[in-house]
Amino acid sequence: MNSSLQPHELETTCLVIGGGPAGYGTTLAALRGGCPTLLAERHGYLGGMGTAAGLSCYINFHANGHDLAGAVYRQFIQHNITLGTHYHDTRAQADFLEPDNCKRVMETQVCAAGGALLYHALLTDIRRDANTHWIATFACKGATVRVRTRYLIDTTGDADACALAGVRMTHGRHSDGKTQPMSMVVELGGFDPAAWLAAGYRLLDNRYAIKEGSFAAEISRARAAGEWTIPRNGIALFWSMPSDPTRVTINCTRVNGLNACNPLDATRAEIEGRRQATEVLSLFRNYIPGFAQSFILQTGHQIGVRETRRIVGRATLTAESVRAGLIPATSITLCAYPIDIHSPDGNHTQFEIHATDGSPVYGIDWSCLLPAPQDDGGSAVHTFDNLAAAGRCISATHEAAGSFRVMPTCMNLGEAAGTAAALAHQTDRKLHQVTAPEIQAVTDAARCELGLPALETIFPPTPSITPSETVSHN
Repeated sequence: MNSSLQPHELETTCLVIGGGPAGYGTTLAALRGGCPTLLAERHGYLGGMGTAAGLSCYINFHANGHDLAGAVYRQFIQHNITLGTHYHDTRAQADFLEPDNCKRVMETQVCAAGGALLYHALLTDIRRDANTHWIATFACKGATVRVRTRYLIDTTGDADACALAGVRMTHGRHSDGKTQPMSMVVELGGFDPAAWLAAGYRLLDNRYAIKEGSFAAEISRARAAGEWTIPRNGIALFWSMPSDPTRVTINCTRVNGLNACNPLDATRAEIEGRRQATEVLSLFRNYIPGFAQSFILQTGHQIGVRETRRIVGRATLTAESVRAGLIPATSITLCAYPIDIHSPDGNHTQFEIHATDGSPVYGIDWSCLLPAPQDDGGSAVHTFDNLAAAGRCISATHEAAGSFRVMPTCMNLGEAAGTAAALAHQTDRKLHQVTAPEIQAVTDAARCELGLPALETIFPPTPSITPSETVSHN
């Protein structure tokens, strides 16, 4: 950043907007490549849904036993292991962390790498400056802050920056625009591990309660008694806090039919989510062993959001390529998580193992992160140079987004975007001029430095498959 600018007028080479897993991955990768970077976040901490919503379960599906995580994610987990605030469930292929420690780990690593942070920054405007730089305006405490940047990476989850820049958007599923439901994460205290064990359930590592089945029968009884109105028939997930197994976090509320990008809907969702939290407490107290004396410690600082806007990119990831397990040569990260869609309409969940050949891994094309050029109805064509998205708001169909939306993959997407920004900065190029193989080479090298194999050597591109066969180009 240029300290000679007037107060509240900032300048940086790369501006990352949104401090969730994707923003964290983007920032560290850009800094790793020597690109001065500012990360702006609307909360007073980093972590996105993993901290703000309390969803401290990072689902990192492996492929044929291989960890697909990038170097940024692996180092993030290692820092939590060092702090003693991590455990891993190999059956669920999930890392369980503590939200407050994640906040500290993330901001410590960004600052140690030489990055700049801007907290409590609500994005209000994006515009182009002389067709060479982007200007982002934020409403902050007591001031407006304007940031001038060459490279702009949108990691807001809702594609806020891209939407303000005029990029075309899709929202939810193609047929009606409805999105996956929001969920309020609930943390209970007072769990009794001994009572849980006495009922025949197990503790992971003889310490941590994890979900055993969906408790569908218990929910059915609670519904019949008028104690359960939440539109779902099973518990999605719950887990113990690493430092205190008597604290259990539960993901099972469901708020359907509301748009998280609509302020009135978002308000209603928060209120309904907290109402449902009381039903979660009642269910666990009255029907689930070990929770008879439990109580609500906290709900998420905000409701958890699975899906909102996505950009229309130069390419669009489709359900067909996810299900087929296709890896285009232009992939910049891999994912092995199944298509997992909580119905926008009712109480069911679509969870499918998507590969047809037993190898549940697919590639995400670099062009899915780059907005598609568009004309203004006249003679001008907007190319959105040096603007990219990373995380759950990249270009994809509703079904495909149901797979890659998990936080480790979002962090990998961010690492790819940040790597691209660094490469562009090093060679004075535009973002779209950086190639996928260049990005792959850097991210694979970073994995190798940690003792992990290069992903391209384990999962090479699908033979005889071109990008146009694996994604829908716009």
